[in-house]
Amino acid sequence: MSSPSRKPSREPRRPPSLFQPVLEMLRSFLPKTPREFLAAAITFVSSLGGALLIETFFENLKRLIPVALFVPIGLFLLSTRLLRAREQNPESGEPVEPGHLPPRIDALIGRDSELEEAVDRVRDRGLVVVRGLAKIGTSALAVDVGWSLAPEVELQHYADLRRQDRNRAEDVPSVIRRVLRTLGRPLGSAEDPEEAEREVLSTLRDTGRVLLLDNVERWSQVAWLPRHVPGSWVIVAGEVRTDGGEAIPTDVAVVRLDPLSPADGVALLRSQVAADRVDAAPEATERLATLFLRRPAIAAGIGRWLAENPQVTIASLVKDLESRPNDPTLQVLLDMQLGRTRPAARRLLASLAHTPISELGIDCVTALAGESEHEVEQTMQELNQHGLVEKVRESRFRVVDAARPIVQPPENQGVAWRRLLEYFAERADFFAERLPQREARTWFGIEDRALLQILRMPRPAPWASGPLWRIADALEVWFLLEQRHEERRDAARALAYAARTLKAEDVQATAELRLCQIALVLGDPREAQRRFDGAAGLQTGVESWPAQLHLARAATLLATGDEFASVESSLVRYAQKLPGDDVSGQTTRWINMAVLQIRRGQVCGFEEKDRAGEADRLYTDAFGMLIQALGGAQQTGDVNAEAHALELLALVNHFMEREQEATAKWAQAVVLYRRSGDMIGQARCQMNQAAALPAARHRDAARLLRSALRRLPPTGVSTALARLHLARVDPRNAQAQRERGLAALAPWDGVAEPLQVAEIRKRLLRL
Repeated sequence: MSSPSRKPSREPRRPPSLFQPVLEMLRSFLPKTPREFLAAAITFVSSLGGALLIETFFENLKRLIPVALFVPIGLFLLSTRLLRAREQNPESGEPVEPGHLPPRIDALIGRDSELEEAVDRVRDRGLVVVRGLAKIGTSALAVDVGWSLAPEVELQHYADLRRQDRNRAEDVPSVIRRVLRTLGRPLGSAEDPEEAEREVLSTLRDTGRVLLLDNVERWSQVAWLPRHVPGSWVIVAGEVRTDGGEAIPTDVAVVRLDPLSPADGVALLRSQVAADRVDAAPEATERLATLFLRRPAIAAGIGRWLAENPQVTIASLVKDLESRPNDPTLQVLLDMQLGRTRPAARRLLASLAHTPISELGIDCVTALAGESEHEVEQTMQELNQHGLVEKVRESRFRVVDAARPIVQPPENQGVAWRRLLEYFAERADFFAERLPQREARTWFGIEDRALLQILRMPRPAPWASGPLWRIADALEVWFLLEQRHEERRDAARALAYAARTLKAEDVQATAELRLCQIALVLGDPREAQRRFDGAAGLQTGVESWPAQLHLARAATLLATGDEFASVESSLVRYAQKLPGDDVSGQTTRWINMAVLQIRRGQVCGFEEKDRAGEADRLYTDAFGMLIQALGGAQQTGDVNAEAHALELLALVNHFMEREQEATAKWAQAVVLYRRSGDMIGQARCQMNQAAALPAARHRDAARLLRSALRRLPPTGVSTALARLHLARVDPRNAQAQRERGLAALAPWDGVAEPLQVAEIRKRLLRL
């Protein structure tokens, strides 16, 4: 994909105030004065009430057994503009990564039987694993199989799973996202392998398409794939190791590639080198074949080198290779090739080899080199011709692993790395401001792993602070948009480390508050409290807190207890920070106050039967607040705030025994959550819908609950409550649901817990 033109360098920035980095990223539509900046920050933060959503117990005694209030969603950082753009932009679907197969090799020497076996077995089974050691030719064979099955480009889907971070392989959710993007499917099922399997199956079934996953390192990365797809084919290629005692299941067809025979190695050499040179020294050729031509990639490298060095005999080459027995063969050949390149090419290779990112687009290589794109393209073509770099996707390059040890870091590596880092920060800014447009989503889908790798740098230099903060802000918006909370946490932890290292306390407070929010989302109240304390400790006093910190305090208090007076005080302080014309902030305030009233009503129902009238009054007050909040959300186009308000309205209607209105509101909320990509919000609504169904529809309830559990985090009130509901509608598995439900409440073990948590725990223990 061609990137937009680079933006000019910015003026030096002022020292950041708390949360400035997040807001700076969206500077194009935020106010610029300090007072307006703080007001915009409050608008930018969404609702505690959007986080503090309510779920019902699976019974009809609404006043005696009130519903439990779900705390953990917290303070998500999507702007009103972002949400409105997502709703209105017709191109907000998932981007499709360039996915057709690489060109096939005209003749695979020595692989006729394996090729025939692979085609037969994938036609028979639907999925085949082409497995072998590195440089053995698994990719070439798998690509040939793919072309044999689907010669039309529009029927091909290809994903290269080579790692961006050289120190860690792609994890399963990352692989799933790559596959779903390649197929052009939504990413909502990326955290659930079973749901992802169904998505792949439904997408490929009876379409005549082929999906090739190349350079797979471990079977566990792809074990979630459907074993058989009627009318389509899935090919897995690579080393496909089985670490930790795992094994490829016996029902999976495996085609194992062994080293070439010496005769096939010579035949491969003959395809690249004149026959008279091969035949001139038969003994040397035989020794070359026996020692060095058994792996196709190495044989091809030797053939390329001999073709480019016609004055060198095979006998002298064998002698050179044997003189360096401790160096890998391909490394020796590439070292020889390096001497044939221009100084500019050697300098660029050295910079690329010592950059902590494995794969770069041509625009990023240009930034690293500090030269014109035309010059860089010529240099990369030269390196590619000599086998030192490889083109892995459209306009993207990787240094061949064997070439990395043969070059030393250049003297100006620090300058080159700074250019690249600043360029990545500019691109991240540019595309974050354009989310969720398709072009922006495609860019982040390709580069987010590189951005995260940059953010994790172990020893950031002081000059890197500005680019790192901007990259962290862009990743926060991107990962939040995709509901990738574990990666949000990785980015926030990396930001906290970088801020501590560079002694940037305001940025560290931003990172701590993000970690508090993410802990609430993932159902870990103790971690949320610890992170909140960390953020608050970096401020001089309560009066200096920005609105976000008051909101986080309210959320944390509700996650860890029932201190309603303290929650109300925090919400009052939050409201005092709001400008009078801040519609989004006022919407947040109304939702939060409604949540507080609902929680109070719940406690009334838990404590005393004769306080049912008080509970009804509190629910009525909450209803009025939510109507105002709904109007504010619709006015600003805030899709998520509207969904939260509708979900809460549904629950209040449920408490007040207006089931028809509750059902309608839940259905509307599900549509909006799906539109905004909030899978956890959608799951909560599904759980509430299941809880409201009559006993006669227990199968429908179980289906909704299982769907919800696939989207919920492993721990938290919502997850425990869904387990409780599922045990009631599926009593055969009640014991298993009991144990899983109690495990979901583990973050509260041994500490004070809200009344709702205690009640859910008690009911789980009774099962």
